[in-house]
Amino acid sequence: MNTAMKHPDQTNNLKSSGNSVICKKCKSNQVVANKRGYSFGLMFKVLFSLVAIGIIFSIIRSLVFNVLDFNSTLYGILMAPTAIGIFFSLPIALLCGFIGRNSLVNGCMNCGNKWIAGKK
Repeated sequence: MNTAMKHPDQTNNLKSSGNSVICKKCKSNQVVANKRGYSFGLMFKVLFSLVAIGIIFSIIRSLVFNVLDFNSTLYGILMAPTAIGIFFSLPIALLCGFIGRNSLVNGCMNCGNKWIAGKK
């Protein structure tokens, strides 16, 4: 009956393999990963930029047609970005909010720092 007895000074130290995630800010190992979800910030950025493009092109269109004669080809070229910018801005912005919704975001439980997983 040969049983091996552990000495009281021996402990079960787990060797870290280097695969653990630590916070870049506070160096804590209490990190959780969550899916990003819907991005309202991106939606509003796209919405405001498309509306701004529509307004800018409508101002340019009104200035050009006040100075020059009416030309149907030029009117059609300048009308397309205005229509896209104003009329389609809300549906396009709503769809852009879904971009990257399944990406992982790491969050530190200690300091609250958040970062996108996989980026250094």
